[in-house]
Amino acid sequence: MKNVIVALGLVEWESIFVSGLGHPMFGISVQRRCVDGIDIRAAIQVVECHGVIISDATPRIDQDLIAELRERDIPLIAISSDCESWSDQGVTMLVQLDAKNPLIALKLVSELLSGKLKPIVEEIKETGLHIAIAGFGGASGRTTTVKELSLQLKQLNLRTVMIDADTYGPSLDQELGLDLGTNGLLELCRVLEKKSAKGQTFADLVTQLRSGLSVVPGLPRVSRWTDLRISALREFWQESKENFDAVVTDVGAILEVDQSLLHETSLPRRHAASLTALESADITIICARADCVGIARLVRGYLEFHELFAKSSVYVLLWGITSEAQARDIKSAVSRHTGIESVTCIGLDWELSRQALQRTTFMSAINPRSEISLQYQGLAKLIAAESKLSQVVDEVTAITKHPRRNMRSVA
Repeated sequence: MKNVIVALGLVEWESIFVSGLGHPMFGISVQRRCVDGIDIRAAIQVVECHGVIISDATPRIDQDLIAELRERDIPLIAISSDCESWSDQGVTMLVQLDAKNPLIALKLVSELLSGKLKPIVEEIKETGLHIAIAGFGGASGRTTTVKELSLQLKQLNLRTVMIDADTYGPSLDQELGLDLGTNGLLELCRVLEKKSAKGQTFADLVTQLRSGLSVVPGLPRVSRWTDLRISALREFWQESKENFDAVVTDVGAILEVDQSLLHETSLPRRHAASLTALESADITIICARADCVGIARLVRGYLEFHELFAKSSVYVLLWGITSEAQARDIKSAVSRHTGIESVTCIGLDWELSRQALQRTTFMSAINPRSEISLQYQGLAKLIAAESKLSQVVDEVTAITKHPRRNMRSVA
């Protein structure tokens, strides 16, 4: 017996449809009759539910509710005369409404719930690699790593975007000298939430810094974190991965394990941007200063929050290395205490760093052959070789080396 919640709104056929659902031949039990999306959200908290049935007349059905039902693995069935609009919102179980005889939908609803009728299969799109840059405490080198690694990935002919998801102290826009009017994280989330792009693609809305390298600044004011909605953030990360080969995100210095993200998707959370970014990430790079304080923060933070990185491959980046002997000792200590084998050591060049900040540019752009630039270049190549980016790099290289041959093959 399938327990369902029904919220058809003010339609003439609501009562007779609900009565029909209760017929033993369908194996459906109507647990609750709701009036709108808010009522549905309250009902699924207390009722065992195997499906929710709505119609075009059901009020207050928004992206947050659709995302919450998806997270809870509760099928949402829309009986509609305009199935395309529901499909655009991500609803895959659709039943075409026959206005002359709405009861025809009873059998289709029953077959969808029982699995006899398959829902619309969403097209699986190729996605890029999401690299989350994390760190514990201030001055761990996250923003520098976002910038330098992104530039090196761009040098590998990968379409790359840098994103600032730090809701406590975003600084990427300042370090790159961006105007305040630049489309940022909050603005893009609102566009996705309201579906108001008006023909523009996601890539069109993102600010291009130079060819092949784009940027999404953080919040215009840190107090605006309350405007970030979890469902919009999850869609934002998905769109980023679908439009770029590499997505490099600063997830901030302060993390927490927030289990309520799994349930209350409509409520704002201070760490929602960071936690949803880590949830989406394929690779996490944890940055730390190569001194006693930085290493202690790294080990303690990783052991405390290791479950946040469980879905991704974890790398460690240590900056401020002064000698090869120091690098060997610290690598060994970090691997011994955390179990992470991939540890990269980056040197220190105060003068080059000062020039990059003063000119609001990249260290690798000022001196591509500097030791620091080469170290970030090596990290970018390592990530590309060990991930799905390697195939993209090979394909782009082949097209670059043999443009005429590839043009003929396409033709």
